[in-house]
Amino acid sequence: MAKDSSFDIISEPDWAEVLNAIDQTRREVSTRYDFRGHGVVVEYNTSERLITLDAPAGLVMESLKTVLGEKMAKRQVSLKFLDFGSPEDHGMNRQRVQVPIKSGIASDVAKKIQKVIRGMGIKVEAQIQGEAIRVSGKNRDDLQTVMQTLKSQDFGIELVYNNFRTA
Repeated sequence: MAKDSSFDIISEPDWAEVLNAIDQTRREVSTRYDFRGHGVVVEYNTSERLITLDAPAGLVMESLKTVLGEKMAKRQVSLKFLDFGSPEDHGMNRQRVQVPIKSGIASDVAKKIQKVIRGMGIKVEAQIQGEAIRVSGKNRDDLQTVMQTLKSQDFGIELVYNNFRTA
């Protein structure tokens, strides 16, 4: 009797690396000459998973967003997890940008992923389990093929494959 193998598809960043990237952004802001004297603030709300950038409008704000993106990329956190909102003016030529960190697979995207897997014609089963998708099958090579196919497509979110196991 053949054993089933499975893996989970999730969309969640490595939270420790996100915190490290935010901390590195704060350190660079405090040491860079072009940010001095502008009162640039980088805040992170852990419970809401929300980064708030506060800086003067224009070039300083754009530089701050670039620094945050660079630090995330350097820590291997995909920029697809970040959702840069539109800048809000709040007086004295200052702007605030809310950057929620996206995690989880929405049900409509999960259904698209499930449809792609079914359309491949491989003997695997994809089950939506909350904000994750469990893919199982008898042949491990089929599971690897599913991973490669999903990596080649763009669903607008970063897909992470984990819990690869043989039962």
